[in-house]
Amino acid sequence: MKQKIVLLLAAALLLCSGVLARRAPRHVVPRAAELNFAFLTDVHVTPRGESDSLLRAAVAEINASAVDFVLVTGDLCNMGSDAELHCVHGILKRLRKPWFAVPGNHETTWSESACTTFGRLFGNDGRLAFRAGGYLFVGFTAGPYMKMADGSVRREDLQWVEERMRAARPGERIVTFCHYPLTNDVTNRTAVTQLLRRYDVRFDLCGHYHTLRLCNFDSIPGLMGRSLIPKNRRQEPAAGYNLVRVWGDSVALYEKRLGEAPRLSFAIPQGNSAALTALPCDPQPAPITYERTGAALVVEDEASIYTGVAVAGDTIFYGTSLGVLKAYDVKNRREVWRRQFGNAVYSTPLAAGGVVVAGDAAGAVWGLDAATGRRLWRIAAKTPVIGDELVADGWLYMGLGSGSMAKIELRTGRIAWEFRFGEGQPQGRPAVAGGRVVFGAWDTNLYCLDEATGERLWSWNNGSPQKLYSPGHIVPRIVGGRIFIVAPDRCMTALDLATGREIWRVKRRKVRETTGVSADGSAVYAKTMDGELLAVATDADRYTELWTVDAGWGYDHNPCPVEVREGVAYMANRTGCVASVSGDGRLFWAEKFASSAANDFFVDADNRLWVTFIEGKIFCLGDPVVR
Repeated sequence: MKQKIVLLLAAALLLCSGVLARRAPRHVVPRAAELNFAFLTDVHVTPRGESDSLLRAAVAEINASAVDFVLVTGDLCNMGSDAELHCVHGILKRLRKPWFAVPGNHETTWSESACTTFGRLFGNDGRLAFRAGGYLFVGFTAGPYMKMADGSVRREDLQWVEERMRAARPGERIVTFCHYPLTNDVTNRTAVTQLLRRYDVRFDLCGHYHTLRLCNFDSIPGLMGRSLIPKNRRQEPAAGYNLVRVWGDSVALYEKRLGEAPRLSFAIPQGNSAALTALPCDPQPAPITYERTGAALVVEDEASIYTGVAVAGDTIFYGTSLGVLKAYDVKNRREVWRRQFGNAVYSTPLAAGGVVVAGDAAGAVWGLDAATGRRLWRIAAKTPVIGDELVADGWLYMGLGSGSMAKIELRTGRIAWEFRFGEGQPQGRPAVAGGRVVFGAWDTNLYCLDEATGERLWSWNNGSPQKLYSPGHIVPRIVGGRIFIVAPDRCMTALDLATGREIWRVKRRKVRETTGVSADGSAVYAKTMDGELLAVATDADRYTELWTVDAGWGYDHNPCPVEVREGVAYMANRTGCVASVSGDGRLFWAEKFASSAANDFFVDADNRLWVTFIEGKIFCLGDPVVR
């Protein structure tokens, strides 16, 4: 207790002395025998909102203190919009200390710019390294990127982290920082912590849960910081941030409420110790068991994959986090061609009529020859293109970036019409039926257009102005003149295709973004956030559940659509598991295929079922050629 009081008083004198620090270049940190730095996380700035003014107050306090530098570990804003990023960057630029920031899931999951604006403003793509006082600080990002998923550190980022740590100077200690805690919230957490332990990382800094916590990250001390606005305003009304003191073989984390003296939260030896061993550690992930299903691992790419596949014969097409669109011959196990784009590929490619179509996060839609990869046409977009597409009767329907949906001639790239609706990415696949085109967007709306003219016939929203509840990453299911959707608001809704009238809308189950349709069209499927598959009648005038089956996964939020092949429904989750369910609600199997979230399923012309996973793996179910 005495030691804590001494540490608290020392920190208070040091940090509240009122001495102004000299203006320092952003990435030049003075060497010191002891380090004291500010640690911000989960500031969630909304322009002109409460968080905006509170961050300005925190910056002013930090400028009046004697801290050496400032770390910001993600969730700087809410939706990753350019306006939010410019706002928070403008506030942090007022720091008269060196400062370093990596993005969090709120910058990468819903990013308006497909994660490009952050790099342009903050000078890094989510990974950075700097030296201070005999320490090497290494920061990295765990996503998830452009969809709901658990965190996962990309292969290329892990390689970069190892290169930086390998370059540590003799006697230099290593500290890492990332928005996500290195627990099972990161699907490849074991690979990450094994790497960090190999280089004797002294401790890791993180956020995400908005609360002060000392963690055991597989024998690496984890210091979780509090959010700017308290997690529970009723229990703790004071806004604040965190302070870290590093000296000798120890590290201490302090809570710094605005306008108050620092309060010691905990002090611990660096590295593994008896104090750390006494803390709980997440269990190791479940083993891989996909062999029981007869599935074949066809591709294990060197990069992450955020798309599904397109298929033409024995060639599959997919995009990677390194911005490469690849054509791969699964029969001969060789790459046929590749097309390098400027940024990661998030738009699932489509193959039809000898043409492969893909969106580019640099801002274009490409039509390529399926056999050679030769460019057939290109449509420039004003923003990144991340949405999926659909071909119907030789016409391509897809968004041309934020605020756009277009009808395009597949062979030539000629635009028949473009519907402009303002802003917000149409991320999920559109649906076409009855002379209508239906799609959702991240502007809170579901739209219905005339297929021939692109004229808006009607639009619908759930009544909430919160864009995070938008039907932006959904696949509308149209059956018998009705549209069925689920969105992040956890409601299931049936609408009349002709008029947009609500037939029914319920919040009985925790559904979110993931749907499918039975082979005979009698049921619409929805995956719940409890790991269940739910079947609901499509012809009833009231919400009518037919059956529910539990895959045994527990909590899940992965938006991978449900796919149906030969009457069997397949769904996947955030931790790499796939389940197979009969049309009458019997669970055939639920097995673990990978250690990351699934992206999408695809049934090709030969009735093969394909599924991709973020860690770069592609599986095929049901083809003897690829086994």
